[in-house]
Amino acid sequence: MKPLFLTASIAALVLAACAPANEAPAGDAASGEEAGAEETVSPESAPLPVDLGSPVFEETADDYTIRAVVDSRIAAFQPALAEDLMTAAKSRLEAFKADAIADGTAARERSAATGEENWFRPYSMEIRFTPSAQAGDVIGIEQFTMVDTGGAHPNYILTGLVHERGDEYPISLEAVVTDMSGYGASLKKHLIEAKSERAYDDTHRQNVPAEVEEILGSDAEAASKFGQNFTLAPSTEAGKFGGITVLFSPYDAGPYAEGSYEITVPAAELSGKLTPAWEGRFGGEPDLPAENPQ
Repeated sequence: MKPLFLTASIAALVLAACAPANEAPAGDAASGEEAGAEETVSPESAPLPVDLGSPVFEETADDYTIRAVVDSRIAAFQPALAEDLMTAAKSRLEAFKADAIADGTAARERSAATGEENWFRPYSMEIRFTPSAQAGDVIGIEQFTMVDTGGAHPNYILTGLVHERGDEYPISLEAVVTDMSGYGASLKKHLIEAKSERAYDDTHRQNVPAEVEEILGSDAEAASKFGQNFTLAPSTEAGKFGGITVLFSPYDAGPYAEGSYEITVPAAELSGKLTPAWEGRFGGEPDLPAENPQ
C-alpha cells in the first residue's frame, strides 16, 4: 500500500466546491416588471475585463495541473461577478498547487531515503463556471470542480449558484422558497424518477423509493440538506425560469458509479411555494438539454 501524503486541504477540496463567500444574508431578487424582462446573453459576448484577463487560467508543472474557466456569458451579465468567481477559483487552485508540490516533494524524499517506489503522480484540479439560465437581473450558475490526486478515480463536485446583478452574495434558497416541505417532496419525487431510470434491474428499481427516503430524510430535511445546492433552469417561456435545479454530486445520492444528478423541480410544481419576490419569475416548462453533459 502506498504511503498517504495527501494533505488536509486537498481532502477538503474534494468535499467542498469553491464559491464566493456566502456567510452574509442574501437579498431577495427584485420583483415587479423587471422579472419579465429577459436579456439575451450570447456565447460570443465580449471577453472578461482587461484587469481580469482571459476567462481561462491554466498552469502546469511536474507536480500539478490546475485550470479555471469562467464562461464569457457570466462576464457579459456582470463583469464583477465573473472576476469574483475567477479570483475565488484561483485562490483554491493556489492552495491545491501548494499541497501538490508538498506531497510530491515528500514522496520523492521518502523514495530516495528508503528505496521504495515513488508512488506520487501529478495532481490535477479544474474549476468551471457555466450559466444554467438567465432572465432579467438574475443568473443561475453551475460550478463544476474536478479533483484528481492519483486515487482510484478523480472526483467531481457540482455546486449551484444564483446571483442577482449587483449583489455580492449568492441568493439563498430561503429568499426564493417559502414552503420547504412542499419543495422537498417534489425534489424527492423527481430524484426517485431519475434513480429509477438508472436502476440496473427491477429489484433495484423497487428499492429506489426507500433508498431516497433514507438518504434525503423527511420532506423538510430534503429541502434543507440537499435542496440548498440549487441553480435555475431555463424556460420555454421567454423571460422566465422553468424551475429550480438541485445538484447532486457523486456519492450524494448513490455510489460513485451511479454518477451525479441534476434534478429539476418544474415551475408548475413551485406555484404557491415561492416568496412574493420570486413567484412571478417562474413560468413555462423547463427547457433542459437532452443529455447531462457531465
